[in-house]
Amino acid sequence: MNPWNILKWGLLVMVALLIVVSLARLFSGPEDTWIKDESGQWVAHGHPAGPPPAVDYQPPWSERVLPVLLLGGFGAAMLATALWSSRSVATADNISRSLRLLGGVSIIAGILAASLGVAIAVSVAASELGSAFDQPEVIMPVLLGLTAFLALVAANAHVAKKVLEAHYDLRRHAAVMQDTVETLREELLGRVGN
Repeated sequence: MNPWNILKWGLLVMVALLIVVSLARLFSGPEDTWIKDESGQWVAHGHPAGPPPAVDYQPPWSERVLPVLLLGGFGAAMLATALWSSRSVATADNISRSLRLLGGVSIIAGILAASLGVAIAVSVAASELGSAFDQPEVIMPVLLGLTAFLALVAANAHVAKKVLEAHYDLRRHAAVMQDTVETLREELLGRVGN
């Protein structure tokens, strides 16, 4: 196996593990909190500031569903990439489709990043964060990170589109040159034969 491929897959595995560990830490909750044990009693974890929650307390749906959606989406994207990337043939139709996809991803991610950035700036300037921002010290970094991530996706898709366009142009020019060389060869062989 090529050393570059080994390094590439090793780095991919390390990045995937880093993302999984970061998401697990992000969604594991704060260090100083109350945790319900098997018998249904609240046990202090660290040094919680307040009293334990009510006995019938249920965490909000976002704390139960969001981690599963993020990890499931990440896993599905990794699986889809692994399955389809090695089977893609670089035909003109596939390259054209990929160019349109990368252009759309670049535009959509850029618009989402700009919209989210404007919404954050307006809400902070108006000092009206709303009820969704009960913990702004947690929500704001997440939203700013999401904005930066969308901006990076937009930039990456744009650069990938430009590289793919250049590759397509090179392939097209190489085909034209090959045809020209074959035509000239036939003409030269025809002249030599006469």
